[in-house]
Amino acid sequence: MITSSDREYKSTKRIKQGKKRLRSPFDELSEWIASTRKVTVLNVVYNRANSLRAPRLQIILEHHSHAQKFHRGVNFDSRQQNAIKKKFLNIIEREGKHDFDVDGLFVVFSAFSPIAKEEADSQITEADIKSLQKRIGNPDLWEISRCFGCVTFFFFTDKQMKKYEAQGKKVEYASMYFEILKPHDEFGYLKRNQFKVYFDSKQNFDEKYESNWFYYYH
Repeated sequence: MITSSDREYKSTKRIKQGKKRLRSPFDELSEWIASTRKVTVLNVVYNRANSLRAPRLQIILEHHSHAQKFHRGVNFDSRQQNAIKKKFLNIIEREGKHDFDVDGLFVVFSAFSPIAKEEADSQITEADIKSLQKRIGNPDLWEISRCFGCVTFFFFTDKQMKKYEAQGKKVEYASMYFEILKPHDEFGYLKRNQFKVYFDSKQNFDEKYESNWFYYYH
């Protein structure tokens, strides 16, 4: 689960909205993980094997901090993976006949709320951005750029960027942006004291990234 267009995200969103419930055997596995690891599990998704990968069990936690409990460094914690795989196998074997392919079953973990925050930002229209720029009324502001929920205010020059940063405009602009963002926050994940924006310049964009958004965000 990577973007709000993913099927797993849409399914998890319906669960969070109360429009869908986990069914057996995933409900029992979810409850076991939640109680033993002290996390909130929103969804468990099984994917059959294909030509590119083994069968997969996706554990979708609510928050990034919850998902991090199942990592060791940058990798998944193999002990956690094995424990959850073992529990899942116990559940389906106890229930009897099943059609799950579990040969080489791989357990993965992801978080819902970071993607929900990105989806909230994607609901802001270009008209909203233009209106915000008009409200700000700063002729030195070239562009407000957004990518993966990250918001960057671009001034024309490095000198302008540094001047407005020194004046505390980053906090002011973050508050103004948050005003148009918060109405799209369906699940209440966005907090003003945790929300921040970035400052950059067209000068930097042109000189270091060849005026190319792909280069800039990758």
